[in-house]
Amino acid sequence: MASVSFFIRGKIADKESTIWAKFRDRDIDIRVPVPSLSCKPKDWKDGKCKIPSKKMHKDDIETINTRLSQLEANIISSYTEDKPELNLKEWLKSIIEPTKDNSKNKTHSDDVLSFIDVYTSYKKETVTHSTIKKANVVKQVIKRYSDQRESKKTFRNLKFKDLDNNFRIDFEDYCQKENYKISTTYRNLRFLKMICKVAESFDIEVHKHVANWRFEVEKATKNVPKSIYLTFEELDKIEQTEMPNNHLDNARDWLLIACYTGQRVSDYLKFTSSMIVEDAEGQKYLEFIQQKTNAKMKIPLLKKVQEILDKRAGGFPRKISDVKFNLYIKDVCKTAGIDDMIYNGKVMTIEREGKAKITRKVFGEFPKHELVTSHIGRKSFASNFYEKIPTTYLLNFTGHTTERQLLAYINKTEVEKAKSTANIFNSLGY
Repeated sequence: MASVSFFIRGKIADKESTIWAKFRDRDIDIRVPVPSLSCKPKDWKDGKCKIPSKKMHKDDIETINTRLSQLEANIISSYTEDKPELNLKEWLKSIIEPTKDNSKNKTHSDDVLSFIDVYTSYKKETVTHSTIKKANVVKQVIKRYSDQRESKKTFRNLKFKDLDNNFRIDFEDYCQKENYKISTTYRNLRFLKMICKVAESFDIEVHKHVANWRFEVEKATKNVPKSIYLTFEELDKIEQTEMPNNHLDNARDWLLIACYTGQRVSDYLKFTSSMIVEDAEGQKYLEFIQQKTNAKMKIPLLKKVQEILDKRAGGFPRKISDVKFNLYIKDVCKTAGIDDMIYNGKVMTIEREGKAKITRKVFGEFPKHELVTSHIGRKSFASNFYEKIPTTYLLNFTGHTTERQLLAYINKTEVEKAKSTANIFNSLGY
């Protein structure tokens, strides 16, 4: 929930110090000065002037605290009504000093690709690198689409006013011919719809059709991709299988560590023994900062992970790149006989007559070991330990904020959810 507070930075008790405003909401934390208001540190406490009657000038009608309260209300009201998306610092300054507001005089190009660059440049300080990366991926898809539509002037050098239903039909047709999944196509269109809302906030003309775009992927009753994870039985099988060489043995140990820590590949391949701490009761934990979320983590070191460390004289397996790891663990699982046929997607290179080769996820029946990737550790941990430990504790490992997100992540079907519920009640004797 959005909040506004005020503070001062001055340290000299009897010297006037400029009051600052701090605006926070979720991942937003902005601080800007309020040049027209100041207070001495000795007269300041808990975000207010300790002298209720104090004014900036003797002719002022309102006290400092009254003006701060009004400013707080104006900021919250503007944020709720305007829903600013870009350059939030300038937006906050414009509320604090309306006479200096030049943001509305600043014009932006109505070219879609150019505006995406504007959007990412403004957002890079308030969102994660992966979010910016996804925006650029969508931009490149739209650019390739535009480049291949040179003969259609309507869809070349795309303007926001060109994004009508005819554009959407043509874009979906292009994506289908390029072998994109419908979910990927809809993800790109959702991003476009969001960018259109931002563009409108800058008074850029957007075609009225965009507001009515809906994205409903029809769920097929058969050939639904199964969630790919390694069961406890399969993990035991992998653990007990002798690997033919050292590099597969090393990759196998990393795979087991991934499946018993539930972390992302960007984190677990960087684990070192220096990250292990021990409490007074002798329980060991892994302490580290997640690369994606920047969250400080402290997770219990499970026995399976400790066994691997004991095997390696207290250290983690030898360092390996995530590219090689992805290749090696397929061989690890193949050697261990993880070969059930499963319907899911596999990234493949597609040859096209008269066109450049493209890389796409192709769906079909594949041996399970061919579908194993570095992400399977996190998926396996969440799937295997769901219902075996309290969901609250499981969320601490996975980083999901709600159980609904977790269930979607481990791809629990409605039938599986019903069976799980039945098992819980049966265990309680009802």
